[in-house]
Amino acid sequence: MNYNLIEEKWLLVLWKNGDTNRVGIIEALTQAERIRQIAASNPMDRVAVLRFLLALLYWCQGNAPDKIPDDSFPPDWFEKLHDNKDSFDLLGKEKRFYQCKPVSGKDEKLSANYLMQEVPTGINISHFKHSTDGINGLCRACCARGLLRLPSFATSGGRGKPPGINAKPPIYVIPLGSSLAETLWFSWRQVSSPNLGTPAWEKPDSQLPKTGEIPLLTGLTWLPRRVWLDNPEGPEAHCISCGRKEQLIRQCVFAGIGSTKSDGDRIWRDLHVIRDSKDMVVKPGNALGAADAAAGQWAWIMAGSLRGQKTDGKTRLWVVSFATVQNDKYLEAIEYEIPFPGTSDGQKVQENIEKIEIWQKEGKGLGKKIGRSKVEGSALIAAIRPQVENEVSAQAGALISGGEDAWEQAAREYRPMMAAIAKSLSPGYTTAAVERRKQIANVKPNMGPNTKASKKSGRKKGGDK
Repeated sequence: MNYNLIEEKWLLVLWKNGDTNRVGIIEALTQAERIRQIAASNPMDRVAVLRFLLALLYWCQGNAPDKIPDDSFPPDWFEKLHDNKDSFDLLGKEKRFYQCKPVSGKDEKLSANYLMQEVPTGINISHFKHSTDGINGLCRACCARGLLRLPSFATSGGRGKPPGINAKPPIYVIPLGSSLAETLWFSWRQVSSPNLGTPAWEKPDSQLPKTGEIPLLTGLTWLPRRVWLDNPEGPEAHCISCGRKEQLIRQCVFAGIGSTKSDGDRIWRDLHVIRDSKDMVVKPGNALGAADAAAGQWAWIMAGSLRGQKTDGKTRLWVVSFATVQNDKYLEAIEYEIPFPGTSDGQKVQENIEKIEIWQKEGKGLGKKIGRSKVEGSALIAAIRPQVENEVSAQAGALISGGEDAWEQAAREYRPMMAAIAKSLSPGYTTAAVERRKQIANVKPNMGPNTKASKKSGRKKGGDK
């Protein structure tokens, strides 16, 4: 029943030559320059695996060296993995990867499918995936990936079941390279504190400190659940997550860890989150809160990335968020890329941030310029903003590097849609109707140099403010 993650082939990867297959931890790291990316279909898995591999680099090597190797990471970097091989056993009677022994008589068993948020459990509604507790289950590889999700994507499960290290899952923004090695290198930063902490594969039941700074490895791998997997059982069946046919794990202990309240200021600075102008972590908004709820999300993600200088020298940012609404009654995992060049010019960075704030303010205010009432104008603008913002977000690189002309061109993206709105709001052929149509069709964001961003441009309902 042993299944060691260092040796077993459980990580699905896409190679640069287009092939896909499964590899173990050691092969993923030592062949990282030849691997394009982790090939899991769910973006949460790709983020979780990437952060796990990054934690392994810190654990084995500490801070990043001054120069990236010409090839993949050298095998001799990972002697520590071989020396601690038993920490990566998924199954067994004693030490297990990311698992704590159950408390006799207290920890009831639940469906192993709780490890995968997209698989229905209990009485949750089955939409496109149908699952029955105790009958359907997960293969060992999917159980391992489910465990890796817990630090980054676990949500609150009620009393004693806290969310992951970042509370409500934030928006993760990760610079992408041309290979897995380069992507890991971009995130492998210098950490000033000599204390990196203890990772969860060494101590899966570790608690967060009550006050003070949370060490890097503790925060990257902290587990908000106590899990203990059942052994795989026959007969062979298809995994409810990946479809692989083998003996499945159908049940596990999936218990809370109790209160995680702090006694004071607990500090955690995640490597992959972005912050707003008030230094608050940016999190996804309520996708059900408005018709254009996610329309401007790219803009404040871009502003947060510029504030944190996460774009310096990079050309692509990978954005993954996991929105939760009404105590997890509605869950949505989304991903997309924002292509734009980074800049180390502090003045240029600030100018771009100001332009983004102006864009947000102007976009929100268009409804007042076209409708006879606030409700009428806002409703019509909400109907067209997703389309316009999608077009503009694809030009993010040009906006950062192109200056005033690029932003003016972005504003003109509203014109075709505004012309359609004008026909709807002002039909007829009277002089007054034609004149009003012309005025509405010419409405667009004012991105001129004299436009000032509102000081109250923080996010509100809808998630894009």
